[in-house]
Amino acid sequence: MQGVCCNLLASQLHANPGVLAAVVGTADGRAFAHASQPDRKIEAPRIAAIATSLLALSESFSNEALRSRAQYNSIATQHGTIVVVRVPTRARAHVLCLWADQSENFAMTLRLALDSAARVAMLIDADVSNVSPGNGGE
Repeated sequence: MQGVCCNLLASQLHANPGVLAAVVGTADGRAFAHASQPDRKIEAPRIAAIATSLLALSESFSNEALRSRAQYNSIATQHGTIVVVRVPTRARAHVLCLWADQSENFAMTLRLALDSAARVAMLIDADVSNVSPGNGGE
């Protein structure tokens, strides 16, 4: 499953060269899947841990301030944009962090993050559905 998700992320990056990398992390902060542009080296475990913590903090803050669930978190820098979204699986146990350089505008980066998270969710939920107590998912 992780390999399939890595391939999906890699195809998204290939189609969007301004998007530098993407990491899917688990709710406990571990790296689940990742991809980056060929000229980029990333530390997926560190990114997953930070992104998961950042989204959890954003969700707590939005609940405290507005009594509303955060939809995503974004960071704008001089070099580009970072977007962190909850992967909408049934278990809500994954986070996607995606970042782009200045050639990608924020709206397109956000749309790609939301669409990628939805695609990853379908893969994860389909894999979980295929696992039954008797077959161990094989």
